[in-house]
Amino acid sequence: GIEIGAVLTVLTVLTAALAALLNEEPSGTWATWEEISPARYAEGGDTPLSQPRETHPPLVRVTAFEGRSPELVAAMLDTVAGTLTRELGLDPGNAFVRYDEVRSGRLFTGGEVHG
Repeated sequence: GIEIGAVLTVLTVLTAALAALLNEEPSGTWATWEEISPARYAEGGDTPLSQPRETHPPLVRVTAFEGRSPELVAAMLDTVAGTLTRELGLDPGNAFVRYDEVRSGRLFTGGEVHG
């Protein structure tokens, strides 16, 4: 797997890039990292023991409160994918990033339900 120091660097750079794009405080942008064990991720019949540069993209899920424009959502997806591929030394485009919106009244943070 990737060393903990490298993971911390990727998470720090990623949250800073996304917060800058959103013009928000970095403390409001969170990221977690879960590693898939070697040989537990298949792309077709290929189950490598380490991360290839060109295949088996990181699987990312961005969760955000509803209401952002399609253009901003696209910019967020591009920022996440570009940051990960650059920081991890992957081929450009070798990231799978999904955007999930949380609807009003279905998010609790900062001591309250938002909506």
